[in-house]
Amino acid sequence: MIYEPKPPVASASADALSSTHKPLHHKPVAKAIHPLNQAANAKWVPINKSFITLTRIILNAALERFGLVNIAITLRCVTQQGYRHLILVNDDRDIQIAAVGRVEEFIISTEMPMTPPAERLNASEAVTFPVDFQGQRLGYLVALVRNARVDPGDDIPGSPSADDIKRSLTRIADEMVGVIKRYQTRYRAIYVYGDQCYWIGNSTALRQLDQGIDALATSALPVLIRGDKGTGKIIAARALHCERHSEIVPFIESGCHEWQEDAATSILQALFAYAKGGTLFLRNIDKLSADNLRVLQEFCTQRTLEKTTKGHRESVDLIFSLSRRNAELSVSLQRWLSINAVELCLPDLGERQEDIRDLTRFFIRECALGKEFDLTESAWQRLEAFSWVDNVEGLKRLVVQLSARAEHPLVDLDVLDTLLAHLD
Repeated sequence: MIYEPKPPVASASADALSSTHKPLHHKPVAKAIHPLNQAANAKWVPINKSFITLTRIILNAALERFGLVNIAITLRCVTQQGYRHLILVNDDRDIQIAAVGRVEEFIISTEMPMTPPAERLNASEAVTFPVDFQGQRLGYLVALVRNARVDPGDDIPGSPSADDIKRSLTRIADEMVGVIKRYQTRYRAIYVYGDQCYWIGNSTALRQLDQGIDALATSALPVLIRGDKGTGKIIAARALHCERHSEIVPFIESGCHEWQEDAATSILQALFAYAKGGTLFLRNIDKLSADNLRVLQEFCTQRTLEKTTKGHRESVDLIFSLSRRNAELSVSLQRWLSINAVELCLPDLGERQEDIRDLTRFFIRECALGKEFDLTESAWQRLEAFSWVDNVEGLKRLVVQLSARAEHPLVDLDVLDTLLAHLD
């Protein structure tokens, strides 16, 4: 997960629950994000180091999976005040008025960045495939399917057919669109919330998670997010919200573990009023007392009935989460959730071993304060086999500690084991 500098927050406020010394005044524990002007929707997203890293992860993974020699993507961009942005609109006039920039193509390749673009791919030996997003032509994938020394017309045993190549490039284009959607969601969330993190990697587990979020976005039932610390429950909730709402509408978070006893009714009334037309995310519902849980169940049942009779502008999408993926639940809560919610289970870092190196290298660039270092192969293998209690958060803390300890550009197993032994 990546954290970037905070831009100005357009309109946000936080309400804290009153302490037990003031029982007559119940305010919901919530971060209330209010509706914004539609101009807040991004018509382009920045092609910065984070975006390029994500794209290269996709492209590099595709080389081995689909048997390609090289692959690049060209993207239509606009440059404004020295910053490059991916264009997400068709209207060139709108681009020029809003961005006042120069439209150009930008190449991201699996080759080293210092390699001249002309040497990365030879168009006469490559296959070109379009990348479209919501009716907009963003750019093209350019894949070198066989070595330049081989005549493209030769029939090589075991080489991919034209249909195989098309299917492979279709999958890569779909993955790129998924990254762009994820990045657009994050860009909009940064504007609204002031901060946002998102998943880094291209593991099978992450691709399945993206597919799960897409599928659940159309569910009429509340979504229950199961995940341990550091797996990205808030990321999943915001991703669901943004999949369901292309416009800027309220997204309200509330930690159930901070609710006062006997205050659930007034808290929920306020939360639903804040979240009207948007999403209400109730965190750690397994921490509710029996009485507060009963009130929540009755309230949600009533609101679900209202949702079927009122327009979407009046309804509220519900998302729940548990404090841990395998949190112990009462029999009554298990039964209620099985009937009234659909589940989204978040993979822990042990299920995302394919992402460990990409995550670590990203955190080295982001958190090491300019100090570049790498790990020996034995250290990498130890890192991939380690059991991460706090998942990505734990890995990020380790990289920060390594940056302070690393005296050489190559960290060996002994140095890594010393730090892992003291990792909380």
